Order: sequence, then structure tokens, then C-alpha cells
Amino acid sequence: MITLRYLLRRIFYMAITLFAAITLNFLLPRLVPGNPALLILLTKYRGIINPSQLKLIESELNLRGTMWQQYVGYLSSLVHGNLGVSYYYYPQTVSSIILEHLPWTLFLLGTATLVSVIIGVFIGSYSGWKRGLSDTVLQGFSVSLTAVPYFWLGLIFQLAFAVIITINGYHIFPVAHAYGISVTPGPNLPFFLSVMRHAALPLITLIITTFPGFALLMRNTVITVLDEDYVLLARAKGLQLNTIRKNYVNKNAILPVATSVALAFAGIVGGAFLVEEVFSYPGIGFTLYNAVTTSDYPLIEGIFLIITFTIVIANFLVDILYAYLDPRVILK
Repeated sequence: MITLRYLLRRIFYMAITLFAAITLNFLLPRLVPGNPALLILLTKYRGIINPSQLKLIESELNLRGTMWQQYVGYLSSLVHGNLGVSYYYYPQTVSSIILEHLPWTLFLLGTATLVSVIIGVFIGSYSGWKRGLSDTVLQGFSVSLTAVPYFWLGLIFQLAFAVIITINGYHIFPVAHAYGISVTPGPNLPFFLSVMRHAALPLITLIITTFPGFALLMRNTVITVLDEDYVLLARAKGLQLNTIRKNYVNKNAILPVATSVALAFAGIVGGAFLVEEVFSYPGIGFTLYNAVTTSDYPLIEGIFLIITFTIVIANFLVDILYAYLDPRVILK
């Protein structure tokens, strides 16, 4: 059950958190010495500095006036959905860059998370229910995979299946990018097949290193639920094991996993930037890495702001979801 008082209190805390994140996003880049407008002129126009162009770029970047005036202008831009202009990709806006790269991250990490949850829940449920040698083997296997750095595994897969191993002179998977240069982006079969082929290695890398966490969580929760009184009562009543497993054990064990899944989807927006960097996959993580290396502060700000918004809202939705899935939970 969720009370109105709880909702209002959580919304108030969310507003404070988001306001603090927005303020820090504004202040931190302005503590860095130098004039970004001057940097753009030097890099984009081969060092030719025109005072009128400098003033124009400063206006576009909201760098004119006092700090308070810039802050008010920054808040006004955010209200209108304007995250500013990229330094490196000038005059392209940050919003357009994020909208261009975010779908790739949502596809890659969304698919990897969904598949990892399905595999992890199935293995964890089986491991927790069948305690013994199989449980020990699966638990050790899951712990081992959890300790493997996903970017290192990605490099191994890339070296093996995209460089060394060939079939009839052709590499099994491409080395990098989201689709081939010979296909035309759009709703057509060659583009779809190219996207799936380029996403195969990053997906496999993420799934292998992600599902063990869900498996271990599901396994531990199942073991805990099996010792509950209502499960012992169900067994005493003579119910079939499949009925107990489905309606009594898995239904209650899935609650912590659902919470973990919701938080995992919140992290999707941030992207797995090391995997995206290894495979040069044009997602948010790859874009963030390039923004950091080129000191593109507006783009860094915009991506971090989107990540912050997503995580704050996801945490709020997780609480609501938990109360909905478990009627025993009372939020007041």
C-alpha cells in the first residue's frame, strides 16, 4: 500500500536531488579555466579569431553576462529541452547528439539486460531448488563469471571471432561499429541483418558477464523462501512440487530480482562505455568517452544529466513496483 503522504515526500526529495544535480552540472564546467568559445574558433576556423563571431558563439553557449544570468539562462534552456551546443561537434546541439546515439544503447543494453534476466532467473531458480552438487557447480560458475571484467572479455571475443578465426576467408563477426558501410540505414532486411551481426559480440559479452548476478540473487532468495512457514505448510498439504515452486517459491523470490532489474534498466541509459569503446559501438557510453577525451563539457553535462534523471526516477518507480508486487509492503 502506498499513501499520499509518502508520494508527496518522495516527489519533494526527487525535486531537491534533481535541482542539486542541475546546479552542479552548471557550476562544475565553469570552474575549468579557459574560454570554450575561443577554443571553438581556434579548432573549427583554423585560429582565425573574429570578435563578432566570438560574441555570437559566446551567446550560443550562454557564456555572456554574470554567473547568475548564465544560471537563469541555463535553467530556462533546460525547461525548453535545450541542453546546449556541443564544443567538439559545434554547431550541433547536445540534444540532437544524445537522441542520435541513445537508441543504440537502449537496443544493446536493453536486449542484454532482458536476456540476462531470463537466463539468470531460470538458472538461479533451478540452482536454489536443486541444492547439492549441481547447485555448487552453478554457484561457482556464476561467481567466476561475475568476476570477469566485461571489457576484457570483449577484447578476447573481438580478437578471436572478429580477427583470428575466419570461415572461407571471411571473419565470423565484424570488428566494430553498429552496421556495415555498404548497407543503407532504414527499415530494410540488409540493414537489420547488419545491425544484428555487429551487435552479436557486444551482446554476448554483456550477457555472459551480467546474467550470473541475477542467477546468484535468485538462487539465494529461493533458498530463503524455501525455509518459510507457508512453503512448509504447502508441502504438508500435499501440493505438487511444480505448484509449490511456481505459486509459492518463485512468485515470492522474484521480488528482489524485480527490484534489481528496475535498477539495472536505470543504468542502461549510461551505457556500458567500456564495451561500446572496445567495439566502437555508437551508443551513449562511446559518446561519453569521446566527450571526455575532447573536453566537450556541454555534451558531458547533458549525458550526466540524463543519467541522473533516469536513476532518480527509476529508484522512485522501484519503490512503487515493490509495493505493487508485494501487498505486505506499506509505504507511508
